[in-house]
Amino acid sequence: MSKTFAMKGWMLSLALACAATTVHAADAPAAGVQVARKGYSLQAEQQGQGPVTVVFESGFGQGAGVWKDTIASLGADCTCIAYARAGLGKSGTDGAPKTIEQHLQDLNAVMDTLAPNRKVVLVGHSYGGLLATEFARQHPQRLLGLVLVDPATMGQRHDTLRADRERVLADDKALLSMLPPNMAEDYKLLIAQLDSDAATTPRTLPDLPVALLTTTQVAAEPFVFEETAQGKALWKRQHADLFAGASRGIHQYYATGHNLHRENPKAVAEAVRFVAAAPQGGD
Repeated sequence: MSKTFAMKGWMLSLALACAATTVHAADAPAAGVQVARKGYSLQAEQQGQGPVTVVFESGFGQGAGVWKDTIASLGADCTCIAYARAGLGKSGTDGAPKTIEQHLQDLNAVMDTLAPNRKVVLVGHSYGGLLATEFARQHPQRLLGLVLVDPATMGQRHDTLRADRERVLADDKALLSMLPPNMAEDYKLLIAQLDSDAATTPRTLPDLPVALLTTTQVAAEPFVFEETAQGKALWKRQHADLFAGASRGIHQYYATGHNLHRENPKAVAEAVRFVAAAPQGGD
């Protein structure tokens, strides 16, 4: 088995996008909706008709299908919306790599199209977790709350480069050699943004219920720095700092790999239910 397929994938949200992680048509829920953007369209999937609307934001290189087990665990409780970002799965692309802000605009368009005038629970994994936290800071009025599944953070590149610059840069080089050209360009743009001084600006979360789920498993054969004991310790500290900026919620740890939503989808579903049932600000 090649290393590309053997990776457990904490970096799937940030760096390990590859053909093996792209959603296949057979994995996606049946009800598809095209969300029009300038120069391309996004393929979104909607399932269920429950009273709580949940929007899923996948990790780097992943499409809507990675949430199928979590959606199944939620059953009839929720209306679930998942989609593939530009250039992934069945979503189109204008050929240009997208900034964090452009991804946030696309996420907003998905919500406007499939959940107009509704507050939602926003669930994000890894890079999708970074997008979810940034969306919450910009548009708190759109959300019931946040579920962050082993999320990336804006300041993590600066932290990891300080910890082991040589290793992190070597990881970048190896990952870029594996990625398809379009994903490699996305990754280059992403790390340029995370390497910028702006990424270190202190951030707090708005007054929303938050469920932060952190994985703790150290890889037996680490492929990237974050899978090492040192990297995982730093990852946990970054998540503790992130949660310290939340006004209320829960922070839970799971002894799994990075893809918690695949290894333990019920844990993510339970976090969604917790956030959906939490009192809103002013209640």
